Amino acid sequence: MAGPTAKVATKAKVGLLKRFGEYLLMVANDYKVVAQETFQDVTSGSIKAASYLSGLVALGVLHRANPTKRDLETVLMESAHDLSLVGESIRSEKADEFVDKLCSAQRDGRLHYTSLGILSLVWISEQRDGLDLYTAKCKHTNLPWYQWHEKVVDVGILGKFMVLDKNMKDYDVNQNEWDGKENSS
Repeated sequence: MAGPTAKVATKAKVGLLKRFGEYLLMVANDYKVVAQETFQDVTSGSIKAASYLSGLVALGVLHRANPTKRDLETVLMESAHDLSLVGESIRSEKADEFVDKLCSAQRDGRLHYTSLGILSLVWISEQRDGLDLYTAKCKHTNLPWYQWHEKVVDVGILGKFMVLDKNMKDYDVNQNEWDGKENSS
């Protein structure tokens, strides 16, 4: 009795493997046809194909230049170091507050990094991840899903974190000092 059952199971496995192989061949053939048609469109000067190709290249560049969590930590540490080398009277308050906010959140375990493939989001949560308090776990005390953008403090794209880079642009210029000199003149 075991003999015929084993033959049926073997045939079922072979049939399943054969069908899966045929499916993979069909998918490969479809991709081959699409690649050939795209190549023909590109060589014939089609605007549609050129726009698709340039879009794919742009996505590839964005993905390749997407900053990592290590990049965030490095830039944050370098920014804090640069600010520490500048005297407090000439240091930009905006840059100092922003870097201090990020460093405090990182120290407390509340600074988070999320990569979306072509860009990265840096956000600050109310509590650290491993916290088992009621307010940290209860869905009614947390921010609703549709307000997630309120927690985002920076966006990383093309190898830079935009808000941090903008704030650190003139980190050694205290705008209040300049405004005070202009008002007294």
